[in-house]
Amino acid sequence: MPHPFRRTILAACLLLTATAAQAATTWECYVYNPLAKQPSVDAMVRMINEIKEKTNGDVLINLHLGGSLPIKADGITAAVTDNVIQIADDGFATGTIPITGVLRLPMLLQTPADLDKAMAIVAPYLETAYGKRGISVLGQYSYPFQVLWGRKKITSLEDIKGLKLRVTSVEQGEFIRRFGGVPLTMGSPDVAAALDRGVVDGGLTASSGGGLAWHDLLKYRFAFPTSYVNSTFVVNKEALAALPPATQKIVQEAGARWSQWATKEMNRQEDEITTQFGKEGMILTDATPAEIAEATAKMQPYWDQWGKAHGPDAADALAKIRAAVGR
Repeated sequence: MPHPFRRTILAACLLLTATAAQAATTWECYVYNPLAKQPSVDAMVRMINEIKEKTNGDVLINLHLGGSLPIKADGITAAVTDNVIQIADDGFATGTIPITGVLRLPMLLQTPADLDKAMAIVAPYLETAYGKRGISVLGQYSYPFQVLWGRKKITSLEDIKGLKLRVTSVEQGEFIRRFGGVPLTMGSPDVAAALDRGVVDGGLTASSGGGLAWHDLLKYRFAFPTSYVNSTFVVNKEALAALPPATQKIVQEAGARWSQWATKEMNRQEDEITTQFGKEGMILTDATPAEIAEATAKMQPYWDQWGKAHGPDAADALAKIRAAVGR
C-alpha cells in the first residue's frame, strides 16, 4: 500500500492533470465600434455568451470595444492574421480585403432585396480572400442605408459641396467627391472627437450605427440612400483549428447566427431611432426620386472603373451582382 505522503503527491498530480485538461481556451475579441449598446456589438456579445454556454465554459472570449486596444479600425484584419486577437468584427477591411468594397459601391444596391442577393454572391469571394490571410469567415452583416448627416445644413445633394464628410471607405469617398465634398476616411472611435473639433462637418452612417453614438453632435439627417456598409465576423484560422471539431462547429454556427441577427436588428431599430432623433430636434429630410436617379447616373461609370481596378475576382463578383439586381 502506498505511503500516505506518496498518496498525497499522486492525488495532487491527478488534480493538476485534470485541471490542465479542463483549462479553458481564452480568446481576445476586438470590435471597431466603441459603443456597447450598438446592435453589432450586442450581436458579438450574444455570440460570445452562446459559445461560452454551449462549450460549458471551455471557450472564453474577452471583448474589447473600439479604441480600447492600440489597433486601428483598418488594422483589424492584420491583427487577426497575426493572432494578436483571435476573433473580431472587421468592418474597415476594404484596403486589405478589397472585395468587401463591392457591397459599398454607391447607388449599386438600392433595396434590401438587392443587398440580400449581393451578400450571397460575395460570400464565397470573402471566404477565399480572408482564407489567404489565415482567417476564417464566421458570418457577415450590413448596416441599413448609409445616409448623410451634418453639423451644417445638408438637406439636398447640392449641400454636399464644400463639406468635409467622414466616410468608411474609398467607395463612399468617391460619392462625396463627385458631388463636390471632401471625404475623410476614419474609424468609428475617431469620429466623435472629429465632429466636436470641426475636423469633419458630418458624414455617412445609419441611425442604428454611428447615429446612436454621434447624434448629439449633429443637426441634420438627409435620408439619401448612398450605399450599404457591410462587416464580417472573422476568426484566426489556426486558433479555430486548435479547437475540437465539435467546438469549432459551435463557434461557426454562433458566428453565422449572430451576424445575421445584427442585420435584422439594425433594420428593426432604424426607423424608431430616426423618429426619436426628430423629436429631439434633428432636422430630417428625405431624398427625392429625381435626386436618386441623378446620383445613380453619376455613379454608374464608377462601378466599371472599380471592377477593373480591383482584379478579376472583383470584376466577376460585380458583374454577377449587377446582373442579379438589374443595374
